Amino acid sequence: MRLPDHLAPAPHPSDHACSGVRLTLDDGVERTYLLDLLACAGKRCGTYEARVHLAHILARQGHRAAWLAEFTGLPLTAAQRITDLAAQP
Repeated sequence: MRLPDHLAPAPHPSDHACSGVRLTLDDGVERTYLLDLLACAGKRCGTYEARVHLAHILARQGHRAAWLAEFTGLPLTAAQRITDLAAQP
């Protein structure tokens, strides 16, 4: 998913760390997924997947991995990884 240019986030310094997580979803390929659509403006930051973003928001609100996997359609291992990240301060 690509934002229109007028909504795209401002460029960031090359040393900026994007908020992402390495996951394997339905296609079986491990890649970096952004936890927030506006987290990164660079091409090398990762892939935006709305289900990952939603799962991260819901995990931060205290939802369990099994429920997130069922609700979002994400693999359970991905949902567990997202809840682990959301639990970190």
